Amino acid sequence: MASGGRTEKQVLEELNEEELALLRRVLQIERAKMHLSAYEATDDLLAAVKEIIP
Repeated sequence: MASGGRTEKQVLEELNEEELALLRRVLQIERAKMHLSAYEATDDLLAAVKEIIP
């Protein structure tokens, strides 16, 4: 499915409340799985978002 040139921000803005809640929960789970408090997880979390939202 082609993204039509939309950015991640545009896709996020189009999500409804239920979809945003699910995305937040997925990110919380992914972050919890890392189990490393000193680790900067921003890049990994961004990659997880990009897998969910092409």
